[in-house]
Order: sequence, then C-alpha cells, then structure tokens
Amino acid sequence: MIGSRPVIDRFRLAFERVGLPAWFVVIDALWIAKPDALAIDARHYQRAASVWLAGGNPWSVTESGVPYAAGPHTLLFYAPTSVLPLAVSVTIWMLIGVAASVWLVRRLHLPWWYLLFPPLAHAMWNGNPQNLALALLVAGGPIAAALAVGLKLYAGLPLIGRWRDLIVAGIVLVVTVPFLPWQLYLEQGLGVGSHLASAWNGSAWRVPLLIPPTLLALWILRRRGAEWFVVPAVFPATQFYYVAMALPALVGRPLIAAALALPMILMTPLVVIAFAAWTVYEGRARRTTTAPPTTAPPPTAPPPTEPAVSP
Repeated sequence: MIGSRPVIDRFRLAFERVGLPAWFVVIDALWIAKPDALAIDARHYQRAASVWLAGGNPWSVTESGVPYAAGPHTLLFYAPTSVLPLAVSVTIWMLIGVAASVWLVRRLHLPWWYLLFPPLAHAMWNGNPQNLALALLVAGGPIAAALAVGLKLYAGLPLIGRWRDLIVAGIVLVVTVPFLPWQLYLEQGLGVGSHLASAWNGSAWRVPLLIPPTLLALWILRRRGAEWFVVPAVFPATQFYYVAMALPALVGRPLIAAALALPMILMTPLVVIAFAAWTVYEGRARRTTTAPPTTAPPPTAPPPTEPAVSP
C-alpha cells in the first residue's frame, strides 16, 4: 500500500526510542527493584570469600536461604576486599558492577537506557560480578578472557572459537588450582547440585527435550552472535541475569531485546530457535530472489541470407 513504509518506519522508531525503554522500566520496577535483593550477591560472595580465608567452607555460606554456588576461582577476586568492613567491600563491588555496565553500553554503542535492560539491571541491583565478566569478554584479549573465566566459569563458553583466549584462560585456571578449595567444590556437586533447587533455571535444561533444537539453532546462528546466546540458552541452573550475556548480540535487534527482557523461563532458547528459523528463511528467500532464471531464453531467429545473384 502506498505510504505504508513511512508509517512502519515511524512505528519502529517510536518502539525503539520510547516503547523499548518504557518496557525495560516496567519490568525493572516490577521484578528487579526489590529492597531485600539489593546487593545480595555482593554480600554473599564477599562473605563466602571471608569464610574461605578463615579456613571454612565457602559453599556452606547462605544468603536469604540461598547457598553460595560460584566456582573456586571467584573467591580469589573477593579475597583482597575481605580485609575491609563488609559494608565497604560490598559498596566497592556494587560500584564496580555499575561501572562495568556503563562501559559495556558505551562500548557496544547502545543508547544509555540499555542500562535498564532487565538482565543487566538485575546483575547491577544484586551486585553480581556477571556484568564485569561480560565487560572483560567484550574488551577482548587473553588476559581479559582469563579474568572473565575466573570470575564466572561459564564465561568460557562464549570463548569457543577464540581458541587463543580460551587456552590462556585454561592455563591460568590450572595454575591457580593448588591455591583453591577444589575438593570442597567437588563435594558440593560443582556448586550446581545445591544451586539447582534455588536457581531460576531459564535455559533449555529446564525442559531437556529443547536442548537438541537449541544447540542446532546456535550452530545456525554461529555467524550471528551465537556465542553470546549460548550461556542463557543452554547452561544449567541459569539465573535471569545470565541473559545479560546476550547483550552484544542484541545490537540492532530491538525485538529480540524486548523478548529477552521478559523474565520468563525458556525465553532465551525459544528466542534462539525462532531467530535461527528466521535466519534460514531469510537465506532461502535471498537465494530465490538472486537465482538466475531456470527457463532457457527463446531461440533467436537466424540472420536473413543474401539473395543469390545470377552470374
């Protein structure tokens, strides 16, 4: 219909500039900004590190009934701030999380209001080091990758394909193994056993039948940011803030950002499957429109012959 394209463009701009940030604010207000959850993870991680340094079992530490579940290497990052009063160290880690989030949004050239993207805001509100780990991955380089994996072991999954960074991170992890309570960690079921009961668990592991199609979809999207979707899509015992790992793949994709902003279990694997299906459809449509015609051109008439001239 004539004139419909400008209407669609105006609607798209209104959605991106007004609708999407308003959507983020509503979800943050209803689901994220709970006073009892403010700084809960920063406090939890710091207390676990302090117990470990005192010779105790960090995975016995609970916060609001939730057991500590991070990997042993995370304790190293919180050891230096254990010398400070708990309130001071928690404040420092909260500020680090906010600074990492601001840097991420600027580095990815996203509008400032993407700081309100609910999974990102969730990690900031809780004081979880998730956003710092993501910032290190986006910064790039083997040292940053090693620090990211040390903070969050699952940060190694987006490094698949960045083999040099993954190898360096692995070497750093191995070197620090003798200084960490791995035996206790193994006895706790890698932290996942106690964590499954309290985890939001929004990945395909919630319904294992979804794992094969989700993995296939990630392979289809391997050139469209699959490495950033892999953690929230298929990592066991996910929390909602894990979805922030997808942020680099959301640049220029506001509809996907709107869907992943919703704190619904299975949202990420379903979005990944739908995105992969659309990618396949687009590819086929593009090949169809650019393919040469299959019918042969009509035969051309032979050139006229000169009439014979009698001698």
